[in-house]
Amino acid sequence: MLSKSKEELLAVIAEQERTILKLEESNQLKIKWISLLVHDLRGFLGNTIWFVDNYLKRGIGDEVFLELLPELKKTAELQLEGFNKTVVWAREQSVVLDEDPVALNLKAIIASVLEQHNAAIQAKQITVSVSYYEEVMRASGYPMLTQFVIKHVLDNAIKFTDKGGSISIRLEQVDNSRIYVDIVDAGIGMNEETLKNIYNPGKIKYLGTAGETGIGITLMICRDFMDMQKGRLSVQSSLGSGTTVRLEFIKATN
Repeated sequence: MLSKSKEELLAVIAEQERTILKLEESNQLKIKWISLLVHDLRGFLGNTIWFVDNYLKRGIGDEVFLELLPELKKTAELQLEGFNKTVVWAREQSVVLDEDPVALNLKAIIASVLEQHNAAIQAKQITVSVSYYEEVMRASGYPMLTQFVIKHVLDNAIKFTDKGGSISIRLEQVDNSRIYVDIVDAGIGMNEETLKNIYNPGKIKYLGTAGETGIGITLMICRDFMDMQKGRLSVQSSLGSGTTVRLEFIKATN
């Protein structure tokens, strides 16, 4: 009888420990997500100020300015939509990781992210190419986390690519079990010291090719979001030779 009671007590304690761990993971996720949202809004406002300032200084002509205004409006609407979704999610205290991963259509996610960045891509006259080795590649993961990761990795690629430069996005399936998403820019790249500290927010301040600023929080959060999906984020770069960010996903089985 005592042995059974002890087993029941241990089972209750173990369940409470699992609950506490889930709550801790949920709170960490919310903190990171809100940090990323703040970073997003700061970046959008900074880019908008840069855009208007260049127009006022006649760095951008009337025709280009008027042509890009609808894209700027669309970007603002998407930012507001993301903000509202995050507020609702945080208010409802939903725990994304309590749900099972789903099969992600990476092609559709990348197309959506490119649409969000269209104004910035046009403003810097960047050429973006996308190549798929299969018509539709499905990875295992969480839609919101994956959307945020790809969005912010591409945002960094745009930020550190010169006007008139190029970015390529490549999808590749490996060993029938993994999928790579490589986002490659021909931008300014990073030296060894910068590369060593890319996951240390605030230690190094980054300056984009058009004066965009950053403190490195994005990649750290993106790396954590990939870890949460049992994936991996890795970075290769050299000064003057651009940067490659590889996102490694587990292939969906269904």
